[in-house]
Amino acid sequence: MSKGGQTATTTQQNTLDPFIKEALSRNINAATQVASLPYQPYSGPRVAGFRPAEQQAFDITQQAVTNRVGASELAQATQVAQQAAMFNPQQFQQNVQGFMNPYQSQVVDATMARLAQARAERDAATKAQLAASRAFGNERRGVYEAQLAGEQERNTAETLANLYSQGYGQAAQMAQALPGQQLAGAAALAGYGNQALQQEQARAAMLSGIGTTQRGMAQQNLDLAYQDFLAQRGYPIEQLKILQSGLTGLPNVQSTTASTTTPGGGFLGTASDVAGVLGGLQNLGLLKL
Repeated sequence: MSKGGQTATTTQQNTLDPFIKEALSRNINAATQVASLPYQPYSGPRVAGFRPAEQQAFDITQQAVTNRVGASELAQATQVAQQAAMFNPQQFQQNVQGFMNPYQSQVVDATMARLAQARAERDAATKAQLAASRAFGNERRGVYEAQLAGEQERNTAETLANLYSQGYGQAAQMAQALPGQQLAGAAALAGYGNQALQQEQARAAMLSGIGTTQRGMAQQNLDLAYQDFLAQRGYPIEQLKILQSGLTGLPNVQSTTASTTTPGGGFLGTASDVAGVLGGLQNLGLLKL
């Protein structure tokens, strides 16, 4: 018997399936190429600028503010309204006199002039008639002419009184209505100023609306161009994701080669092994000693 046993060596080695190994290698190479790409900034515009219509709206608004559209009308209306608010009896008399002045020259004076002319013509005609008829003596003729002159004076005075009464009444009515007319005029004037400003605002608003619509369309075109740029820049990454998804679910196929090295036990080890085998057979009843 030998005093020493023989040695057995076992080696285990796991080897990846060649197909899977090749696929992994392609993905790694593709990822390396994508990672080596330089950063590509976007060189196009991102925000659409104001359109010409919007610029025109800005100009109209600025001119309206600079020129204070409607401010002069409002100032005049305020001044007239203040004058109407300060109306008092003294102002009333002044207004009446103001209305009476043209009435005096155009109605009263003109009427008096016509009456004087008519009286002179009647006097001349009467004198001529009396002289021709010799109906009265000098004394009685003077009395007749005096009576005739008195009647004419009374008629003139009554006419003048009626004219003044009528004129004053009309002037008083006009003076009384003047403050209300001034306030109405002030309100209309202020309204005209406000309308002028509203017209400028409406023009600016219409132009601004057109420009906003045009700028919105331009912005959509810029956004579309930017999205196309992002899609082109991200195309290599999307392709890499497709390659990576092809590896999902592949089995982990490996080939295994195993070898084991075991030191020998010698004679005692062999005897011990034999004894163990015999003992097991005896326990099973297959061997009787």
